[in-house]
Amino acid sequence: MSNHTFNILTFNHPQEEQTFYFTDQEQANLTRIYKSLVPDEVIEKYGEQDHYYTSFTVEAEGFLAVSKPTSPQFETKTNEQGEERSYTIRNSTFSTSVLKRYYNSLIHSHFKEKGFLVKPNFVSDTEVWLPSAKQDTTGKYKIFDRFSLKVQFKTVSDSLELLVTFEGKSKIFKVPVSTLLEDVSPTDINWVVYEKGLYRFDELPDSGKREYDKVYPVWNFEIRDALMQGTEAPDKTNKYKKFREGIDKFYNQYLNTEEFKAIIPITSNGFIPVNKINVGSVNNSSNRLLFGEEKSGIVPMDGMKEHGPFGLSPTTKIHYFFIFHKDDQPIAEKMDSYFKGTEFGFKGLVKFIHTTYHTEKGFSIRFDDRDDPWPEIYEAVTNKHFESDIQYIAIYISPFSKNSPDKSRRKIYYKLKELLLKEGVSSQVIDGEKVMTNEKYYYSLPNIAIAILAKLNGIPWKLDTKLKNELIVGIGAFRNSEVDIQYIGSAFSFANNGKFNRFECFQKDQTKELAGSIIRAVKEYANVNTGIKRLVIHFYKSMRQDELQPIEDGLKHLGLDIPVFIVSINKTESSDIVAFDNSWKDLMPMSGTFIKVGYNKFLLFNNTRYNPKFYSFHDGFPFPIKLKIFCTEKELVEEYKTVKELIDQVYQFSRMYWKSVRQQNLPVTIKYPEMVAEMLPHFDGNEIPEFGKDNLWFL
Repeated sequence: MSNHTFNILTFNHPQEEQTFYFTDQEQANLTRIYKSLVPDEVIEKYGEQDHYYTSFTVEAEGFLAVSKPTSPQFETKTNEQGEERSYTIRNSTFSTSVLKRYYNSLIHSHFKEKGFLVKPNFVSDTEVWLPSAKQDTTGKYKIFDRFSLKVQFKTVSDSLELLVTFEGKSKIFKVPVSTLLEDVSPTDINWVVYEKGLYRFDELPDSGKREYDKVYPVWNFEIRDALMQGTEAPDKTNKYKKFREGIDKFYNQYLNTEEFKAIIPITSNGFIPVNKINVGSVNNSSNRLLFGEEKSGIVPMDGMKEHGPFGLSPTTKIHYFFIFHKDDQPIAEKMDSYFKGTEFGFKGLVKFIHTTYHTEKGFSIRFDDRDDPWPEIYEAVTNKHFESDIQYIAIYISPFSKNSPDKSRRKIYYKLKELLLKEGVSSQVIDGEKVMTNEKYYYSLPNIAIAILAKLNGIPWKLDTKLKNELIVGIGAFRNSEVDIQYIGSAFSFANNGKFNRFECFQKDQTKELAGSIIRAVKEYANVNTGIKRLVIHFYKSMRQDELQPIEDGLKHLGLDIPVFIVSINKTESSDIVAFDNSWKDLMPMSGTFIKVGYNKFLLFNNTRYNPKFYSFHDGFPFPIKLKIFCTEKELVEEYKTVKELIDQVYQFSRMYWKSVRQQNLPVTIKYPEMVAEMLPHFDGNEIPEFGKDNLWFL
């Protein structure tokens, strides 16, 4: 039996009673508190206003002193049934929000006084930067390990909790802002270090603005692009081990000390265990997929090799053509050999995805200008005649890596996607450099092949589950940093077996349009499938009432009295709760494990560790996703069976990703819309061509 631990410590209130000082006037170094969070005495003294301010325990002239116990007081009352119940006495203690901020402020001051870099905001957590053991060998940067400390009240235990996370590493330039501004716009600079303090660049104190030669910027992606630096390859090593080693070291050196415990009295002996009653697992059947001739399997690569795809492309009239720079002809020829099955390592598209493979002589496009290929490509594509009864697939050999620091070069990828979609053509982009430099590039071919099959409306595999009368709609989002607008990919509608229907895209504030899209999907589904029982929405965040209300109104207008289940699905970044499987040396919990972390809140581990003894380390170590489940008919989510069924469904949809033969940690109901939302800002008028609204061209 596996045993798990959280990245959480428990602690007691430092004092049984506190006196905090409040005022109604905003001043420097005070903490702002919303009116619903302050004690009644503050409102009685100053009258009602939106916000009040506190110095916490620092006595100040003219401030109102309020003394209260730090733990709530209770009284016993008899209810209508004659039963005695214990109730919290209102206003008997400070609100948990005020106490959290106070404890965060104590932690913040503790590390700042020790001379460490500390992020200035302590309202929700405290971020501490410590010099890393491994420093930059080039001498350009100072490297820091970042840790976050967040105070919580009884989230997974009956105590006060301290969530400890390892946030990763940050690089601080050794050259000052004054030097960097020769090549970098001030709009690209976000965080800076001045006089042992971390500041947002636009919030730098006047003393720092007088000494830009003593202000040092923190490296970020915008500075990287401005300096034309290449993108580092993603780190695929075990993040669970790095995270655990980091927080263990931080705990032993800085938290498990008399000095720290004097302000935050830690009671747990290290990080707390997960209560076994809160650990569950999806059904074994949730791992099963169907391949060719309805043969089942668990591992997509094995299933594809042994049985072929579940659903073949509905067309045999398929023509492939290449778009490439004249110097990249050898790359195009090598890819052609891979697709034919004559190149070592891959048996070809005909045998792997069971589609025809044919290139028409003289149909491919070869361009001459490597630095600015778009005019040539645009002219060649627009002048080409595409037969209406032939499905074309363009193979674009990109002369630039997708990690190119030149944004204009990266945009060609999106412009070509859009241009081809307008012609009714799907495309597959190949990183030409990787084809020639990676000796084991053939490992990428199965991923490319299944993406091509999906673009040809084939079905690589599907879920081995019984069809139900329900519709699943996925809504994901992507924030475009260049225009700072969040786009939402919506109405990715699926049957519960994973069959995809259609999607659309919106900007974040288009709430009514989003609801209308979902209602249209429900209407189309209900027209074909009578007796729809429920609508399940996978949402990229917690859904607000103003986002849900138009959907409920639309269902009533259709005459559908059905429950709406909202499953909020968040990626757990490093600054969040995680859990470790201590029974395995590599610490990642088994795939399909879920852990309750609050009322209808769960961590779900989606990975390829299906077997406790065997794991392919090439598959990576994804962190869990966080689920929160809500229903318009609350009593339905009181049933464990229903909640588990919804968790199983999220897990199953994480197995339906057709851009890779490896399972993803995000379900496609969130991942696919996110991928489309990333591309949308680059399309004319933020519109997807009609051809692209009911196929998976973006894979």
